[in-house]
Amino acid sequence: MSAYAAPFDMTGRVALVTGGSRGLGFAMAEALARAGAHVVLNARDEAKLAAAEASLNGQGLSCSSAAFDIADTSASARAVESIVAAHGRLDVLIANAGLVNRAPLGEWTPAHWDAVLNTNLRSALFLAQAASAPMKAQKSGRLIFTSSI
Repeated sequence: MSAYAAPFDMTGRVALVTGGSRGLGFAMAEALARAGAHVVLNARDEAKLAAAEASLNGQGLSCSSAAFDIADTSASARAVESIVAAHGRLDVLIANAGLVNRAPLGEWTPAHWDAVLNTNLRSALFLAQAASAPMKAQKSGRLIFTSSI
């Protein structure tokens, strides 16, 4: 382990981080795990997810993964239920996953637009709705949303 000093204590807490297999999602997940949380990483790509999980576990951090598409509201609800069943709680949701369409404006289709809105906006609402249910029962929890250009 590094000489990193955790700025807060998350011992006994469980956090779900979407888009957690790389980039900012991975960095936030690592920080939560270093602070003592059990982190559940989420992404669609199972291979990248497994590599990220192995990296955190290899550092002695508590981590598992849940591969699902956040745009699928049923899959998101099932994932939250599974996390609570496995760990007894869910304390933090970091809704970080997002989709970027780099096509020129003139090439966008209604399907492209719907995919961006479903992933970046709609999914955050319905995943937060699913995650807030166990948090409400626990009388505590945090919903954190990130965005990007």
